Amino acid sequence: MKNFLYSAMAILTLASCTSDEFMGDESIREANNNAPISFGFDVSAATRANATGSDAAAHLGNQFIVYGEKNENTDGTAPSDGHLVFPNYQVNYSDNTAYTTTSNTKNWEYVGTNHSSEYASNIFLGDAAVTTNLQTVKYWDYSASNYVFTAVSAKQDDITNGRVKIKKLTSGSTVYGKGYEITLAKDASNNYPSLASLYFADRNVINHSTETNREANNAYGGNVTFTFRNALSQIRVGMYETIPGYDVTGISFYVTNDSEAKDASSNSAFGAIVPNVKADAFTGKIKVTYYDNSTSVENQPNLEITADANLQKNDLILGTKINTISTASPMATSASAPTWDTNNGTFTSVLPQTTNTSKLTLKVNYTLYNSVTHETIQIENKTAEVPAEYLKWKPNYKYTYLFKISDNDLYPITFDAVEIVAEDGQAEYITTVSEPSITTFGVSGGKYVTGGNDYAVGSDIYAVIVDGTGAVVNPQWKTNTHLYKVSSSDSNYEITEASVAEAIEHPTGNKLTCTHICTSWESASKATQVSSVPSEDGTTISVNAVKFTPATGDAGYYAIQYIGGTGTTYVEVEGLTAGTSSVTGLYTKSGDSYTKIEDENAKAEVGTTYYKSVTGTPSYKVIRVQ
Repeated sequence: MKNFLYSAMAILTLASCTSDEFMGDESIREANNNAPISFGFDVSAATRANATGSDAAAHLGNQFIVYGEKNENTDGTAPSDGHLVFPNYQVNYSDNTAYTTTSNTKNWEYVGTNHSSEYASNIFLGDAAVTTNLQTVKYWDYSASNYVFTAVSAKQDDITNGRVKIKKLTSGSTVYGKGYEITLAKDASNNYPSLASLYFADRNVINHSTETNREANNAYGGNVTFTFRNALSQIRVGMYETIPGYDVTGISFYVTNDSEAKDASSNSAFGAIVPNVKADAFTGKIKVTYYDNSTSVENQPNLEITADANLQKNDLILGTKINTISTASPMATSASAPTWDTNNGTFTSVLPQTTNTSKLTLKVNYTLYNSVTHETIQIENKTAEVPAEYLKWKPNYKYTYLFKISDNDLYPITFDAVEIVAEDGQAEYITTVSEPSITTFGVSGGKYVTGGNDYAVGSDIYAVIVDGTGAVVNPQWKTNTHLYKVSSSDSNYEITEASVAEAIEHPTGNKLTCTHICTSWESASKATQVSSVPSEDGTTISVNAVKFTPATGDAGYYAIQYIGGTGTTYVEVEGLTAGTSSVTGLYTKSGDSYTKIEDENAKAEVGTTYYKSVTGTPSYKVIRVQ
């Protein structure tokens, strides 16, 4: 979408990696098929690298609670022959204890633990609380067709004091529905539970196989390996500007929600309306089920969050750093080092909202300042919107919204919003503004392409278009959406949305050449209309878009043009045959003027360019392929 809002998101997967090598007497391991069941995994810390050993355990408070069954059906139907093996056992971590018992291969032990009565009273199997009996060793049953494990971890003090109550759902309409119900409440001293310490593991199905390597993860006789995901999402906001000769200073934000306006600038913070975002003072329920492969990545936890009736939805009020920009300390000018809303761009924890249907809206005022002439331009009451599709925050994901203020803002103000996935790559989405906007992101070899508006040759480049109301429109090549190849006779001339708009409307004597290439690209099957786009986790988002793939030799600048709203725009007509094609009702251009052809017998002539009038005004997005 033009230069708009992008939302950047980084995955926080608690991925499993085997990092602790066996160092002990081979003889202590069982030599028969009934080997003890053991647990172990690593936990990632919101970065590309996975934490290991004690660092991994620290994320979970050195403990988690495991539920395990054997012989459970895996065809999506409710289990009819599941036999309980682990009735909410507590598994505890201790350094340098691997292979000191047969049930401990990765410093994690469950045998001999005795839940305190206070702890046990807040952990349930169905409607029954667990007992305080000592936990005993469990052995692999090679006659079982499979095992199914789920796990949850919360701050132990929260469980003991009743701030977190964990109920394992022992029945469900499908095997994916047997998750958890978590009740979150304040204690008698008004202390809230720590959602930052609440983790859910992916549902882990281990099938019987001929695997004989007992050191293998997720195999009979081997180690049960979990992938844990934190219950929270995380948000940060960055801004940068690219206006030649001007600094952006004196910014203030106003929250807008339909006709009601709320002044959020007094908080000296970025402010926007987003439901249920406050994570440090939340009470209510979280229901956990698991995705089947028809909706998302199979067996990952799906969180349904319900706030208490007396808990109000919150505005998204983030850090104060953006509001401190001034003539002495103006806004950053690079997407790679923007002005963050917090020190060093740290994230703010918020509640996930995977079923969100509300858009994010905001209003902003700022000042353009020329440090040489001391000229100022006041920009006021500019609004931006992010569609609901790009606010479906998932647990364990990080979202970075990067707002770009460009020279397009000297026409209507527009923003860029970039969404980044940090585990597997970076996804770039462009959201909405108060003017029609164009969102682009690239995918190459299954990975999201990095680099702002720069994409690699061979990348699949997607463009999503949002109108001024925040609705995604259906882009039609050659009708309301066009593609231009852009070049310049002056290597120092800046190619921007504004300069492209000027060159297309007034090509004579302009330093830019904008070649309309919709038809040639379409005929080469390089540009297509699509009804879904890739998402950050390998699934898709149902949204209308256009897609094109620049091949080797097609490097350079491109401009995507969308025509919407009111007004009149003249668009070049392609595919006419001289002497044959009727041009009645079309237009010719002389200078900046268009003349309508009224002659009913007029035919296309060699060397003449013809135009049709289209209702709407153009919006542009410039990208570079290299």
